[in-house]
Amino acid sequence: MRKLMLGALVAATAVTGSVATFATVAQAQPVVVERYGHWDPTWGAAPPAPLHKWHHWRGHETEWYGHVHNCMVKYHGYDARRDMYMEGHRWVACRD
Repeated sequence: MRKLMLGALVAATAVTGSVATFATVAQAQPVVVERYGHWDPTWGAAPPAPLHKWHHWRGHETEWYGHVHNCMVKYHGYDARRDMYMEGHRWVACRD
């Protein structure tokens, strides 16, 4: 098996004129799944996905991260897990 691998490397070197390089796991680009829209890492840790029982977000999942960011900026006590912010001593739903 090693002889075959060495032979393939020699053949690749002969064809290209240089040693063939392959991307390692560390060099690979991360896969960005933007199912819930775009989340900028400078905003902090990405919030959890909207709960399944929140029917409002069905069909609008791509707007979730933008909604969360707007609520975070607008309301200091915003909690993405609840999609609510603290107003005095009560929780209020965030509608941006």
